[in-house]
Amino acid sequence: MIDLNKEMAWVTFLEDGWETKWFPVLCPVTGRHLEFDDTIMDHCRFQFNRENNWVSFGISPTSQMVMGHSVKDNL
Repeated sequence: MIDLNKEMAWVTFLEDGWETKWFPVLCPVTGRHLEFDDTIMDHCRFQFNRENNWVSFGISPTSQMVMGHSVKDNL
């Protein structure tokens, strides 16, 4: 369930429904949905772009995700 009162982090991928399919950004240790903050882009770069495997993605807080807007991307 999406809590519209919290700005959680969401990710969308260029090769998988850009700005139409969104996935929660989860902590790899706890599995908890992470908040959208100043460190989330670095977290996503580390999580998705590993071992020379470049993945194009965009991230958004909940309020922008529900409108289909990527706020930050690495395209």
